[in-house]
Amino acid sequence: MNVTCDQSRRALVTSHAGLLILAVALVALLVAFRAHFTVFIAKGESMMPGLRSGDLVLVDKLAYRALAPKRGDIVVARAGNDLIVKRVVGLPGEEVELRQGSLYVNQLPFSEEYVLEPGGLSLRRGRLLEDRYALLGDNRSVSSDVFVHAIAAKNQILGKVVHSLRLWPRGLNPGFDPAT
Repeated sequence: MNVTCDQSRRALVTSHAGLLILAVALVALLVAFRAHFTVFIAKGESMMPGLRSGDLVLVDKLAYRALAPKRGDIVVARAGNDLIVKRVVGLPGEEVELRQGSLYVNQLPFSEEYVLEPGGLSLRRGRLLEDRYALLGDNRSVSSDVFVHAIAAKNQILGKVVHSLRLWPRGLNPGFDPAT
């Protein structure tokens, strides 16, 4: 009888130790995940058709620690008191222009390899200072009074969007204002 009781006690202690190790590992994994990634909700129409208002975006906060943002990356950046989700279209030192929805870099047409919402949006030509990036929404059909572009320093870019998830079925709008 004592032998069975000791074996049961050992099994219970082993089971508790295993659960404790699993719990510690899960907490460590969660802390590491939060240090590396964050989640935002996209707001507005400027990134359509790829992102819609209400989409959840996973952002890699460490993507640009050692590397610079690349043209075509979708990023979350600080613009004043707001956070915006935009695509990098211009790099430091380049001259960028948007003519009737078409991107020009250093006065040459630039073929964008991602899906755009076509439109006639135009933004006058300008040269980016060192450490400045031109950010632009993919929806070129919105009016110029909607916040579709920004110039951001590298330290204003919070991270790279690495994944998105549409929470709302097509046709349903969660009620966000199309502000960015």
